[in-house]
Amino acid sequence: MRYLLCFVIAFPLVAPAQTPEPTIRTTTSEVLLDFVVRDKQGKIVRDLRPEEVQVIEDGVPQKQRYLQFVDGQPKLQETSAVDAAAAPPAMKPNSAEPSSAPHTVNELRDISVISVIIGNLDPRGRKITLDAMRKFAKSDLDANTYVGVFTLGMAGLRNLQPYTNDAAKVSAAVEEAVNDSLNGQFMSSDQSLSSVRSPGAADENPALLAQLAQPEAPLDQSRGPGNEINVLNSTQWVSEMGEVYNDSMRALAPLRALVQAQPEIPGRKVILLFSAGLPVQTDSVELLRSVISAANRSNVSIYALDSRGITPADTLADSRRRLQAAAQASKNQQMAHGSYVTADMVVAQEIAETSIHSDTRQNLAELAEGTGGALLPDTLDLREPIREAVESARMHYDLTYAPTNASIDGTFRKIEVKVSRPGVHVFARSGYYALPVVNGQQVYPFEMATMKALNIRPDLHQFNFHATTLEFRPGALRNQFAFLFQAPTRDLTVTTDQQWAKVHVCVTALIRDDKGEVVDKISKDIPYEVPSARKAELEQGTVSFTAPFFLPPGHYTVDTASVDRQSMKASVNRSALDVEQDSGFAMSGVTIVRRVDDVQGPANAFDPLQARGGEVTPDLSDQVTPDASGTLKFYAVAYPPAPVDAPIAMKIEIWQDEKLVMRSGESQVPLDASGAASVLASVPSAKLPSGHYEAHVSFQYKEEKLTKEVKFTLAGAS
Repeated sequence: MRYLLCFVIAFPLVAPAQTPEPTIRTTTSEVLLDFVVRDKQGKIVRDLRPEEVQVIEDGVPQKQRYLQFVDGQPKLQETSAVDAAAAPPAMKPNSAEPSSAPHTVNELRDISVISVIIGNLDPRGRKITLDAMRKFAKSDLDANTYVGVFTLGMAGLRNLQPYTNDAAKVSAAVEEAVNDSLNGQFMSSDQSLSSVRSPGAADENPALLAQLAQPEAPLDQSRGPGNEINVLNSTQWVSEMGEVYNDSMRALAPLRALVQAQPEIPGRKVILLFSAGLPVQTDSVELLRSVISAANRSNVSIYALDSRGITPADTLADSRRRLQAAAQASKNQQMAHGSYVTADMVVAQEIAETSIHSDTRQNLAELAEGTGGALLPDTLDLREPIREAVESARMHYDLTYAPTNASIDGTFRKIEVKVSRPGVHVFARSGYYALPVVNGQQVYPFEMATMKALNIRPDLHQFNFHATTLEFRPGALRNQFAFLFQAPTRDLTVTTDQQWAKVHVCVTALIRDDKGEVVDKISKDIPYEVPSARKAELEQGTVSFTAPFFLPPGHYTVDTASVDRQSMKASVNRSALDVEQDSGFAMSGVTIVRRVDDVQGPANAFDPLQARGGEVTPDLSDQVTPDASGTLKFYAVAYPPAPVDAPIAMKIEIWQDEKLVMRSGESQVPLDASGAASVLASVPSAKLPSGHYEAHVSFQYKEEKLTKEVKFTLAGAS
């Protein structure tokens, strides 16, 4: 899967001649750049003159507007006798009452804000992290330094200690975070096929193990238990890449949210990230770049520690393992001549591309160095490296310039800071993406095309897609929804080469309140490919995407744009959404089910589209087709108020032209771990001729009965 960022920008959308109504302003703004300069002894240089500093953006020298050295060291208050006599009581030295005067801008800029994030740590990393932060809190935490402590794990980013300069609170929070890591509450990383044992007989049968150990032998799909295990192993690559992707999203999305929350804080901010590497997958590379860009916009520098240290193991071993697996899968495919397709053949190219980011230590370094920070050295005593990182936040240069390239085109602008003074080393940010911001969220490069489509009037409709929202769990303040997107590939551009048939579509949905302000943005870039032999199958398929979101009661509009990245054609869909506050017994909307897949990884009881160990993919197509068993499936969820002290009953009815044509008996629905009653109702279609129908799903709890319906058309209806 590739990200051709300039491809989105270089070609215009196919559109009628219109004057677009801009919803995104693309005016340039002044760039604020902070950097640190150290001499040969590692000491910070404080006396640079403007003529000694040159800023280059994309190879073009830029004109400075402002250069200042910021010294954030705490300063003793000096008050002359005249000033002391004239000052009000609250401002006099030795006054019993603290000053209530507001901080000045300069005073705020002297404040250093440090976010300590404890990720997945091994035993060595837990000891190093705890020792380092205890020493820092005891010796280096001054009145102008505020520290917040976070954990980063399966549940995302959790704040254990709000920002404080209380050393005891910081130490206690770090100890709690390290203990959480010890108890296994963090994400797993570096899970690889080499660490996964095959189940069943292969664990006990040396002959089968020997058969599995021959990577050059192509898979024989016809017979043998060993081949069944080989096929199972081929699917492990799909699972592994999914795990790496999920781990990387759990790490990068919260990091981006944290840095995006800090631009209003004056001065330079530092994140100290302690983690056993950083997993990055091909589909999350763009998010990694977005974190770097957002940090650079917010003046946040990241200093990271790979808690595993540098081990004797070859850091490129995992990359080679994936490249070998991709090559073997490709070889197997050529030898099979299309007679069979295994999971590793399907994802062979993705396996090869993922090898580029297999080095989780290098991923940490890329994140840190791209923000003007650094990967901390592998040493048992981190006090000095952390002191230097914090010193870089307190003492640095601020420089501003207006870029000569004023266009907001989504490209990455590389920044280089040169200092003419000999013998010094410059620590500066790598650059930034020239992107607009929507509702405080930075726009991804691929979103530039969908945003442009949303601006064009009249709305574009150059291919078909379906987008809708489905309401699920009610909340005290906000209700949970799912955004659903589907595009039939027969309407998309399918390209082929010698090995692969490909489609590439992206989607962005802007949710606006009744004032027209964007309150949420949902987007996804979806490249997809299959072996060329399966092109016909691909052309009959559907590209799907779902995402949860939350809204308080109110009236909203959902504006969705989708762009076919191969042809740059676009379509737009706009709809209204009314959110009402539910109290007591509630139920979700009803959706037709396209398929139910096994849940990959741990089940999430609060994912509204997971039910009974399966992941539901809704069907939004104009015409639905029964499954292989000749049934239609419908999905809905009931939410009884806690505590639940009566059974939940459910039934389904099928109506046509206001006439009841089918009714199920009433059945009880058990509750899941989240207290919800989810149901997959199967309806035989043999007695339903082609036509237009409504399915009514009803839940009853005590005396309360709720009913919602969904319209559908069986294939063949006019």
